[in-house]
Amino acid sequence: MKNSHGRIKPMSNKRIFILASERSGTNLLRVLLGNHKDISAPVAVHFFNTFKSSLSYYGDLKEKKNSVKLLNHFLKSANHPYTDWKLEVDFSKFSLEKEVYSFETAMDFIHKCYVENENKKHYVCKDNDLYDYISLLENLEKKDSSTYYIYLTRDPRDHAVSWLKTPLFLHTVFDIAKKWNREQNTVLSYINKINMYHLKYEDLIKDTRSAMTNVLNFIDLKVDENCFNTDSNNKESKRNELWKNLSKPIIRNNSNKFLERLSKKEIKILETICKENMNYLGYDLVSKANWVDYFGLYQNYILPKERKRNKLKNNSFYEQKMKDLSSKLDLLNNLKNEVKSD
Repeated sequence: MKNSHGRIKPMSNKRIFILASERSGTNLLRVLLGNHKDISAPVAVHFFNTFKSSLSYYGDLKEKKNSVKLLNHFLKSANHPYTDWKLEVDFSKFSLEKEVYSFETAMDFIHKCYVENENKKHYVCKDNDLYDYISLLENLEKKDSSTYYIYLTRDPRDHAVSWLKTPLFLHTVFDIAKKWNREQNTVLSYINKINMYHLKYEDLIKDTRSAMTNVLNFIDLKVDENCFNTDSNNKESKRNELWKNLSKPIIRNNSNKFLERLSKKEIKILETICKENMNYLGYDLVSKANWVDYFGLYQNYILPKERKRNKLKNNSFYEQKMKDLSSKLDLLNNLKNEVKSD
């Protein structure tokens, strides 16, 4: 895990961050990249969203005792059965002064520990909402190694279908469309500023060989044919309802489902909200995209009822299928209370 100076050996040469809205195929892309002999692709812990709001309680991370405390909390979260990194590290034995001095370097460091544990060279991270933290991630480029961003998009109408099928947290097409549109605006504001490659989910599933070859060429890695298919022995698929397809063959025709699953009104609402970004990204509209919320009738009266009705489905799904997630949220709350009380 470390050399004689208590430092991570310089094995992790590349960082690959996936910028995407949830339900856009991020886990599929992650596991395909993880099939490469040199790429480590752990389950996303969502370090930024989980710990960033509590950062002030950890104190100055340039002080070792504070950085060790944060890294230990990272480790507890990563090793929870929901993410199950199975990583054993004693951070107190490391010389951290040049390795960890900010939140983003701590996140980078624990990923490098995972890389070494797997005896690989690079890592891919698909934590949620990474597009909101690009300015911090770019600081890593100044530190060492090379940073690559893969901007993964999915037709927002099929994206909405996926959300509504397993309704965690978002319950209406309107809310899904607003979130998707904001997220694309955020990523696209960096389009000419960072080392970013745009990949469509539809291209990934239709011609995986070509899509993954292009991705690996972008990252400047040797093409590995293991990246062209899922692994039938993928263990994650057996642990989580949302990951059950990761051990199955890639569904080549998993697009345009919205034509059957969404109503004409839902399509028009979504396309009206998202049309500018849909046009830019090459997703053809099927409605006039001219929905109007007269006098706020929909948002003030109809939408709240839709949210309430659909949330009941969410509660049932959450209680029956997502017990590990509930347990992890309890753990994170305990860690937050622990650091606050120190």
